[in-house]
Order: sequence, then structure tokens, then C-alpha cells
Amino acid sequence: MGRIKKTGEFNMEISRIIDNLEDFNQISSDNELDLILEDLSKFSFEEFIYIEYVGNSKNLDIRELFSELDTKIYLAFNEESIEKKVAIVKSIISIFQKGLNEINLTYFFIFLYANSQINIPISELVEKYDLNGTFNEILTKIFGILDNIKIQLGDEALSMYFEKLNALNKEDTLINSLRQIDFEKYNPLIINNKFLIPNHFYQMIEVLYDYNLALYEKLLTSDNVFTLVLIIKCMSFNQINSYLIKYDEIKEKTLLCFLMKFLGTNSEDRENYYDMIVKMCIQLYQLNKPLFKGLMDIFMYKEFFNEVMGSMCCELSKEDLNILIDSIPLTYNIHWIDVRTKMLDNCRDCENYRYILELIYKKWENFLLISFNEKKRSFNIVCTDFCNFIIAYYFYKYDDEKLLNSMKELFVNLKNLDSEWSYNIFQHKNKFFVYYSKLFIFSVIYDFNKLDDEKIKQFYNEFYEEYILFKKFLDNKSENFLDKFEENLLGKL
Repeated sequence: MGRIKKTGEFNMEISRIIDNLEDFNQISSDNELDLILEDLSKFSFEEFIYIEYVGNSKNLDIRELFSELDTKIYLAFNEESIEKKVAIVKSIISIFQKGLNEINLTYFFIFLYANSQINIPISELVEKYDLNGTFNEILTKIFGILDNIKIQLGDEALSMYFEKLNALNKEDTLINSLRQIDFEKYNPLIINNKFLIPNHFYQMIEVLYDYNLALYEKLLTSDNVFTLVLIIKCMSFNQINSYLIKYDEIKEKTLLCFLMKFLGTNSEDRENYYDMIVKMCIQLYQLNKPLFKGLMDIFMYKEFFNEVMGSMCCELSKEDLNILIDSIPLTYNIHWIDVRTKMLDNCRDCENYRYILELIYKKWENFLLISFNEKKRSFNIVCTDFCNFIIAYYFYKYDDEKLLNSMKELFVNLKNLDSEWSYNIFQHKNKFFVYYSKLFIFSVIYDFNKLDDEKIKQFYNEFYEEYILFKKFLDNKSENFLDKFEENLLGKL
């Protein structure tokens, strides 16, 4: 059954019905809906909280009744009859009054679920029926429920997910657990399985936000990460921003969940909160480096996160930069070069820029040294994902003369490679690619600086004549690099 389309006119109609209920004394509540609400009220409030999975008989009973309730409300509010709408509203108000008069969470949860369809302003009901005191008691009970919520295991097929989720508070499993969670509002809590959060859960969170913000914000300091996930799923980016402005000190797990929400969405809205996201990343990194490393492992190959990392690097101390850059892996996958360049572009103009290039260059040099001495497996490393960082390093570090001398030295190394002793064919091949990789990097700068050196051309021609000897090392992808290499040194033919 579809959802009722709520418009400004629809909300005004609901408010008019509430304000003028006395004018509809001749209209009774809806008998069919009253029967559904009565059947739902036979369940305990715990059964509403711990709705589990398909296969749980009580769960199926509740879900079936919720489905009937949805259908009844939907049909009534998609007709023109004001009488039918008034009858539905009266039934829902009745369960609301019972909930507050008796401090009965079952009734209140039923009301929240039903009200999610038509959105009766709760504050108007509280004021109309003078229920402020009991309403606050209900909100306090809801806070207690949300602060202590646990997942009940009832389906063996899903046990792997819930073992993770019940371990959310353990730091070593937190990142792997959160990786499974979809932070988009009202989507399933877990991706690709049957576990759903019932709609009244979100209504509980929203009613707390609307009517007791202090308790709501207290949940954002909870040590119960499952609670944090539920709360943050319901928060808009603007609400998160307001919270961060209001509070300087944020718990690291709260920051982590905030960042999972922002970084996990493709929404263009997050661009409006870019500076805030950078600040959160810096805070999390300084509070808990292992947690940030886990976050980085998830988003390290996303363009937006690399932009954030570039801005973040501008704000960190040299000591923190040493640790951070050491934890970033270099990969052979050239498809990530453009992604990494997002990081480079966002730190070009900051004071830390050259220091960042130095750190990545040292990392790359160590990477090449290990490759050069590797005897058990062969590499084909021509470029890494940080290729543009290395090019940028040489741009400011090498003048034209030093560049040309280094290139000539590498050509000599390549020419003499077959006469150089190697432990086996693996090491021989790896040496080739270390020399060739550096030479390719230099050729990019050579081309950019519009250099034209006859000795370099001669070296290249000699290298090309020996290409047959090296072809055994070069796969098709590397041959494309060879074409680019030639273009860099000789120009386009």
C-alpha cells in the first residue's frame, strides 16, 4: 500500500480537524480501525521494540496488523469524505489518550505508528487534553528504551550480522560492523538482508527530538553504538551541523558515526558541510587513530574522501602527518591516480604541502627499494596511485640539469641491466621496472618543461632498439606506457 502524500494543504486539514473536533460530535471513531488497534494493544511494548525477523510468529502477527492499519488509513485519506477522515483521526486520538493517561508504551507506540501516516501535531493534542506531565513521563521512558536497545537474535541465517552488531561497542569490531550499516534515513539498518527497523522506532526518535531535545542530545553521547546508529540515521546534515556547533567535545564513536553518514552518501548536500567534515576527520584522527584508520580503509578510494584528506593534511602537525601518510598504502592500480590527485589538489596551497610531498616520496622510494630487492615474485609497477605526488615532488626538487642527469643515469642502468647480476628472473624484472618507473616519471616533467636534449633522444633510441629484450617484461598495459614515454621524449609524431 502506498504512503499518503502529505502536503501543506493536507497538514492544514489535519490541524482543522483537531481544532474543530467538537463540530464533529455526531461522527464516531472508525469501528474497523478500533478493532485493529485493539488487537495491536494485546502485545506487550517489548514486542513492539524487539521486532525481529521473518520467521518469528509474533512478529508476523504484528506486521500483519500494521499492514491492515496502513491500508485502512490510506484508503480513508485518499477519499474526499471528511467524515471518514474524522473517524480515523478520532480512533488515533483515542489510542493516544489511553497511552498518556495510563503511561502505557504499547498504546503510545501504536499511536506513533499510525500517526506516521497522517502526522497529527502531537503538541496540539498534548495541549488540547492537558497531558504535559504524562507526556514527559512517556518521553523519559522512550529515552531509556533507546539508550539500552539491544538486538535480539532469532534467525540463524542472520546470526553473523547480529554477532557483529552486538559487538558494536568493541573497538576492534566497530568498523567492520558499521561497514554493514546503511545510514540513509528509513532504509533497512543492514544492507542486503531481511532485518528492518519498524517505522515507529523512527517516530520514537523524532518525537524525542521535537519535544525533549536535551534527552535526544544525551543519546548522542551514549556508549551504545546501536543507539547512535539509529539516532544518526534520522538526523539531517543540518541537525548534525547544529549539534557540532553547540558542543565542542564530541565522543569519538559519535564522530565516527557522523562521518559514516556523510561519507557514505552521494548527496550533493554534503558539499555544503565540507569544512565541518574536515574538522570531524581531524577530531577523530586526534582522538583515536585506529578508528580513523578503519574509516580510511573504507573510503580511501572515494574522490570526496580524498578531497577531505587533502584539506585535513593541511591542518595536521608534522608528527601527525608522519603517522597518517605512513598508514596510507601505495597501490599499482593506475585507475586511482585521479582519485589521489583530488587529495593533491586540496593541499597544494598549504604550508604542509612540501612536507607532504617529502613524506610520500620517501614512502615511494622505500616501495621501490623493496621491489628492487624482491626475489620471490615479480612486479609491474610503472606507476602507483600516488604518481602525481611524485611528479609534483620532482618539479620543485629538481632543476632541468639535475633532471637530465638523472634521466641519463637511468638510461645507462637500463642498458647495462642484462650485464648486472640478479638473484633470479624475478629480481631481474623488478630492477627493470624500478629504473623504468623513475624514468617514466622524469619523462612527464621533461615534456612539461618542453626540454629538448639530443643526448636524451639518443639514449631513448638505443633503449628502443633494445626493446625486444625488455618486451618479455612488458605486458600490454606497460606497452601503452612505452608509447606515452616516447611521446614525452620525442613529441607527438
